[in-house]
Formats: sequence, C-alpha cells, structure tokens
Amino acid sequence: MSGDLAYHGYWERKRLRAGAVPAFPVRRWWESDGLSEVEQLYFEAVRDTPSLLDVGAGDLRMQQKFAAAGYTGEYHTQDIGPEYRHTYRDLDEVERRYGAVLCLDVIEHLPLEHGLALLERLVALLEPGGTLVLQTPNARCIRSPLGWDMTHLHLYNVEDLWAYLTAAGLETTGFRVVFAPRRRSPLAALRFALAALVTTRLLGADYADNIALVARKLAEPE
Repeated sequence: MSGDLAYHGYWERKRLRAGAVPAFPVRRWWESDGLSEVEQLYFEAVRDTPSLLDVGAGDLRMQQKFAAAGYTGEYHTQDIGPEYRHTYRDLDEVERRYGAVLCLDVIEHLPLEHGLALLERLVALLEPGGTLVLQTPNARCIRSPLGWDMTHLHLYNVEDLWAYLTAAGLETTGFRVVFAPRRRSPLAALRFALAALVTTRLLGADYADNIALVARKLAEPE
C-alpha cells in the first residue's frame, strides 16, 4: 500500500500547486551550540507543547539545544543508531501520541514510498492540534544534495511537500534554508546576493540548501 502514497491525493496536490502557492521565505542555519535562525523558528513552533518526539535524533544535539533554550516538556527520541541512548529504536515501539514531532534530515535517506510512509506515520503520532517540524535537503539546490552523503536516496522540493501535507489536512508553512554564517562581511554579502541572482534568475535553480516545513494537525471536532 505504501507504494501508492505518491499518488494518493495526486490531483488535489496538482490543484494546490496550480493555485495560490505561498512564498517560502529563506531562513539561515549555522553551526553553533545555540539555536541558529531556523532552529529558533523550530523551537518557537514547539516550545509550548507538553511532549515532543525527535525522530532520527542522532547525537541528541537538538535535544540539548532545546533544553538550553528552555523547553520543559517531555522530550523523547527515536533513532536506529546504537551510538547514543534513545527512548525508541523503532517507530513501531511508539504506542502514544505527542504534541510535536521533530524530523530533521531523515526522509532523504529513504526511497520515495518509504519516505512518504514515514510522513504518514509521523502525522498519525501527533495529538490533535500538534505540530510536525520537517527538514530535508532541497531537490532544487544547485549544489546537488545527492552528492553530500552517499546515503541520500530521494530528494524533495518545498512546493511538493507543502502540497502533500496541505492535502493531508495540515496547516503548513514552508521555508528554504541556507547554510550561512551568522554574520557576513559587506563583500561576502554582495557576492552571495550576486550568486543567488544568477542561480535563480539565469539558471532557474535554487541556492537554498535545505527546505523546512512546519505543519499543524487540525484539532478533532468535539
């Protein structure tokens, strides 16, 4: 059945993409022990939720960053890797729902049908009114994300994922994520602006390395 997910709601997604597709503004990510610009956006989306599941939590970096930023809810993690201690090794072990689900840089490691099946599972794990935060490499980036990591199997663009989650009934906002330093010199800023102009206007590609979506599951009617 998972192999059909790419075509589930296909024409509804086509209709959404042919209509008033929202803008997908740029947010920056930089290496830091604290929250980068886009990570602050993620934190603001989930900070008031009583429980959070971090899927593909890896080295627990986001858990540490969110705790330092003041997240006080129940924070559970899932990852198949054995190097760090996690609440769950497999999502099949999860028998409850969460106020928020965080899934950063995971779905690109799966074939399309498995990646979409994971999205369906993550939405099902949300409490009514819960928030899904999703990040993955940008398929339209001029620097092919397939070249960043040999385990990348499938890439997504922000318009498609926005339409997929919106058609599934979630209130979805999308962003394009640029890997950039916190501060640039005037010369570096000028070079970046010129490169972005050439990439988008002349080559028809994108300079944003990643895409991100914040999607809210509608509350169930009483």
